Amino acid sequence: MPDQQFDISFHFNYEKMNNYPRSRGRRTRILMPVRDLCTKLLFIAVFLAVSSIRLYAQTTLITLNVKNEKLESVLSKIKLQTGYSAIYENELLDHTAPITLQVTKQPLKAVLDECFKNQPLQYSLIDKSIIISKKGASKSGPDPIIIKGKVIDSKEQPLPGVTIRSKKNNANVLSKDDGSFSLSLKEANDVIIFSFVGFITQEITVNNSTTLNIVLEDQASKLADVVVVAYGQQKKVTTIGAQSSVRAEDLKLPAANLTNAIAGRVAGIIGVQRSGEPGYDNAEIYIRGISTFTNSSPLVLVDGIEREFANVDPEDIANFSVLKDASATAVYGVRGANGVILIQTKTGKPGKPMINAQYDQGYTQFTKIPKFADGVTYMQMANEAYKNSNPNDPLPKYSEDRINKTSTGEDPDLYPNVDWFDVLFKKAGQNRRARVNVNGGSENAQYYLSVGYYDEKGMYKTDELANYNNQVKFTRYNFTSNLVLKLTKSTKVDFGASGWLSNGNFPGNSAGSIWGSAYVLPPILIPPVYSNGLHSQLRTGDIFNPYNLLTQSGFSTEFRSQLWSNIRVTQDLSSILNGLSITGMFSFDNYNEHDIRRNKTVDGYLASGRDSDGNLILQQTSIGSNYLGYSRNNGGSRQFYSEAALNYKRSFGKHEVSGLLLYNQSDRQDAFAGDFISSIPYRYMGLAGRATYAYNNIYLAEANFGYNGSETFEPKKRFGFFPSFGVGYVPSEAAYFQPMLDAIQFLKLRFSYGLVGNGNIGGRRFAYISTVGGGNGGYNYGSNGVDNNIGGTDIGDYAVSVTWEKAAKSNLGIELKTFHDQVSLVVDFFREIRTGIFRQRGDVPQYEGIGSLPFANLGEIHNKGVDATLEINKQVGEVTVGFRGNFTWNRAMIINDANAPWPYPWQQRIGRKLGQRFGYTALGLYTSKEDVASSPYQTGTNMPGDIKYKDLNGDGKIDSYDQGPIGYGSIPEIVYGFGPTFNWKGWSLAGWFKGISNVDISLNGDGLQPFSQGGERGNLLSKITDRWTPDNPNPHPFYPRLTYGNDNMNYANSSWWVKNGAFLRLQTLQFGYTFSKQPWLKRAGLSNVYLYFIGNNLVTISGFKLWDVELGDGRGSQYPLIKTFNLGAKLSFR
Repeated sequence: MPDQQFDISFHFNYEKMNNYPRSRGRRTRILMPVRDLCTKLLFIAVFLAVSSIRLYAQTTLITLNVKNEKLESVLSKIKLQTGYSAIYENELLDHTAPITLQVTKQPLKAVLDECFKNQPLQYSLIDKSIIISKKGASKSGPDPIIIKGKVIDSKEQPLPGVTIRSKKNNANVLSKDDGSFSLSLKEANDVIIFSFVGFITQEITVNNSTTLNIVLEDQASKLADVVVVAYGQQKKVTTIGAQSSVRAEDLKLPAANLTNAIAGRVAGIIGVQRSGEPGYDNAEIYIRGISTFTNSSPLVLVDGIEREFANVDPEDIANFSVLKDASATAVYGVRGANGVILIQTKTGKPGKPMINAQYDQGYTQFTKIPKFADGVTYMQMANEAYKNSNPNDPLPKYSEDRINKTSTGEDPDLYPNVDWFDVLFKKAGQNRRARVNVNGGSENAQYYLSVGYYDEKGMYKTDELANYNNQVKFTRYNFTSNLVLKLTKSTKVDFGASGWLSNGNFPGNSAGSIWGSAYVLPPILIPPVYSNGLHSQLRTGDIFNPYNLLTQSGFSTEFRSQLWSNIRVTQDLSSILNGLSITGMFSFDNYNEHDIRRNKTVDGYLASGRDSDGNLILQQTSIGSNYLGYSRNNGGSRQFYSEAALNYKRSFGKHEVSGLLLYNQSDRQDAFAGDFISSIPYRYMGLAGRATYAYNNIYLAEANFGYNGSETFEPKKRFGFFPSFGVGYVPSEAAYFQPMLDAIQFLKLRFSYGLVGNGNIGGRRFAYISTVGGGNGGYNYGSNGVDNNIGGTDIGDYAVSVTWEKAAKSNLGIELKTFHDQVSLVVDFFREIRTGIFRQRGDVPQYEGIGSLPFANLGEIHNKGVDATLEINKQVGEVTVGFRGNFTWNRAMIINDANAPWPYPWQQRIGRKLGQRFGYTALGLYTSKEDVASSPYQTGTNMPGDIKYKDLNGDGKIDSYDQGPIGYGSIPEIVYGFGPTFNWKGWSLAGWFKGISNVDISLNGDGLQPFSQGGERGNLLSKITDRWTPDNPNPHPFYPRLTYGNDNMNYANSSWWVKNGAFLRLQTLQFGYTFSKQPWLKRAGLSNVYLYFIGNNLVTISGFKLWDVELGDGRGSQYPLIKTFNLGAKLSFR
């Protein structure tokens, strides 16, 4: 085969990627510069592309070396080298002589002449076909029919290597690089079969046509036909379990953490994000809410193995599914009660290498941060509060002279006026992403290779004089490689290796400490740094200068690495029993973390005035260190997982049956265990089974079971059996429904019930083993009162009959398609009874003399709700319009919490919502002294403008017995999302809104309770001006009457401080244009180019205005959520 020359050039501008300012002093080095990374990736991609192109290069020069081979075999070898297909009737080759031939780079015709010499046959060449007939046969018959055309995919990209075959004879060809083909047929009514691995096979009747343009549909796009289920796949029409999926494209946000992309995207997911700090921004994810007092996290499986998914690159995801009911999760047994998330990564598709390169860059901002009052307002409000509490003191807390000097800013060292958030934070940060992936292969081997890079810089300010970097910076590298080999017609092997590396740089103090100090330190006490360069610090031991905590405390680096590897072998056993196969899998995962702390402190000073020369009079308040300390921490784990499964699937006329029997086990060990208990491996093993039946796709039935356990429980109670069953009915497939198909194209009803377990019950490991300690106290013997401590031991924490939680789940689902399949609706109603929740008894009276109360599986919670998904797709002229929305509501009620009964009904937790808040019910503000006098007694000095509470038990006083249920709680009962999409002539626009409701925020802490601790402690929100005063007796202000010190109940836990936490957020907006048909693309070697803008967390609509509403309870002293604005480009080429 002659050498072919191919010249492919890649041009990529990386200047933008190097625009970040260089670090000062010591910094954590990035593992590899992005430019080098992408250059190497593109080099690899070019190498693979050229290698694959050679596979498709065609020539009419042939090299053969055969000895005594059949003519049919020689013709096959000629086809492999030239693309010429032989057309003949099978019996023609029965009496041909074997061929011995050795030629090197000879023309096709010369080689064929040698092959047909001394044969009873003759040949002719017609348009890439070798037409064979008997020697001497008349050539006056009908001329061959030449069919020409082109094969493309759904994105209008050409498909090379598609097998195009005549159904009536052996004529077959492969499509060329541009997707074109030419096939010779004998009959005008022949049927042509188009087949390609990874695509749906099509059969086309010619019907005298001479030109055929074919669009093959990707099997991966047929999510409506096949869904991923536990340990396999099922036809969607016959699936009974409740599950939802989300398109991988919808998860590709300009953010590092995948958990932040799914809340509001998938029906059944309850999710909230409590921090936006890079590297620590995991969202809380619950499937159908929380149904337990213990661990509520779902089981997450990536490529079939239990793994974390926060750092999975969305670009590598092929399928993301959520399993919700017992029918879908019972096979996971003791791990399935909290629901299951299944993620499958991408694999390759046959054909020439398809290379995708993507880069985007943008800037980040806080979505919303609290606003503090300035120094002047602070002192004026302090004077008002002080006067209210000390009406007989003629002197104010702060003099007019100090207020004036603070207002004019004449001496910021002695009269500072500091906005601490302005001191600490920049206006914007930066982020950028780069990805390159390549996939391709043949029918017997497909590969997918991907490398990704993400980098984000936070919004902290840095000290220009420091010799280290305290900025928040998070960098992550992802890689994924999947290889599928078809070793024989019945044996397939899947190899997978993937993982990620991350490197984080952080200040020496945590975000909570820095933000908390900004809330505690008033704006008028000290400047961030004195004008002479010395750092300020109060004498108070628990009020720190937040600027020092940020810039003068050193830094830390946190390195994380995760390696995932797995091999799966599938053997088709149809030779033994049709439909039978066996699968085996083994995986090894390794996780490591390495943290280095370089902490330091700084000398602190406090100014008390100026001397006669105008110099500051300073006193040292703290002694720092002149060097960076050093400490480190290592952690990690190793996990082995193995699995063996027997699968059966077969159709008998209208009957379809399938079965699964699976064994699996896992072994995870802490690589840096700090004690003996932690060093014991965490082990799990079990069996799983499933049987399904479908009659004519109308009547459906399914049974599942999981039999598994964990080493956590005592030997006799380690294993449990968790069964489930489900039934379904699809009337739209029945004959009687046919007249209604114009109105309703698909209708399915399904019901499931089953038992699932939760072995992650919290508490001490091996809780069934009691702990015993030394005695406390003793007995005094004799007149001298000697304490002999005789025979005294303490029973520590202990538990009785520890086992897993049990969840009995039922689900009723409806699936509907209407308006000619343009509208689809899925609704599920669910109920769960969770029993055996691990709790410490609180109902044992003290007179029993038990020092440590036992633990047992006593708790019970009932959860119910509904989730739904609506999808609309419609073509309006040349515009493709789409809409997708989902809704989830759940409510969990406490049935038994193992606590003693409360004195009054309104105090009872039994029968209340899980997470229900309790506190005083605020009736409003006192309007007059007469109102105070006629109301129930409240602790402290109460005046008009103070909060008045409801006396629930009617005893004439307000105390703890008057605390009842208030508000909803911090976890939303309702989560929903919706978004439209528009596509027109290459232009695309998509948006996604996320909302939560039935949730609230409880306000508390320094900065929220002005002057409540007296002294100069606590900043003030700018909201302080919205308060009650005698001159402005607003009955509904934000703050009641201001007081100095805690001399009333204004800041008690009450409904006054519980605010509505509902919001609607524009989570994603993406706008772009795809170049796909322009002539310059082919000249540049590109298939398409997509240029886009994407923004995240752009707009939030909420009645809560203090900070980002999603941060939840407290005072907003967490690192806020981030909004992003990114521009990018994605290039695809073969």
